[in-house]
Amino acid sequence: MNRQQVWMRGTPLLVAAAALVVAPTVADITDINSVVIQQRIFNDYPNSTLNIVDNFPSLVSITEYNFGDGGWANRHDAVFSADDTNPYLLATSDAFDITFNVMLDAGSISPRKEAGIRFNYLGFDGLFIIASDGESAAFGGVLPFYTFGGSAYTLGSVAEMRVIYRPDDDPDPGDGDASTIEYILNGMSSGPLPFGNLENGFIPQTQIAVYGQFAVDDNNPGDFGLVEYSNFSILIPEPASLVLLLGGLAALGRGWRRV
Repeated sequence: MNRQQVWMRGTPLLVAAAALVVAPTVADITDINSVVIQQRIFNDYPNSTLNIVDNFPSLVSITEYNFGDGGWANRHDAVFSADDTNPYLLATSDAFDITFNVMLDAGSISPRKEAGIRFNYLGFDGLFIIASDGESAAFGGVLPFYTFGGSAYTLGSVAEMRVIYRPDDDPDPGDGDASTIEYILNGMSSGPLPFGNLENGFIPQTQIAVYGQFAVDDNNPGDFGLVEYSNFSILIPEPASLVLLLGGLAALGRGWRRV
């Protein structure tokens, strides 16, 4: 078989793949262009000194110190928005590929400080976090659980976090397919993990945010929390069906070249 025959044989499949590439998307999460700062979601230390910088998408930073008297922790959110005012409300069909760099620093490892991305629906949080004690994990809400381990993050270092969500793009609701989410930390991947909830993915009107949560060592007057987020990227990933098709095309192409 000559090269021309190999190319012609693959043409119909390549055309089908191209048709999927240009198919319109149901929703465009790339409309997100800002964050809405929500201070003191937890406010056990109301007299603390708090500084927040919002230069999204290049930098969002949260710095807190001089906590004073209090109880447990403070938390502050930067909620994704498409209009500088209102939270972006995620739809179950909103595929996304979100990447950012994050650096967490603290005056004490324990009690632990946290940073990462959160998916909130009516107060029920799903989190993909790094923590001052080194843990990185995803858990809560409708999120499939995954852990990178108790020493995956080094306090004060810059980590790249990435989340890829692919909703089930098959129109048959009874086929058993599941929407998937993939957590990636510094290039290490959980692989696509299936959702198990009735909605088969994120619940409509879920909010997306990055945050800083600082539990305070009351015996350390110099305790502080600092988190810096930078280089946000929000893209739409290829549908799962297209990924499978392109993988199949690659395998077929390798097979034909061996003929």
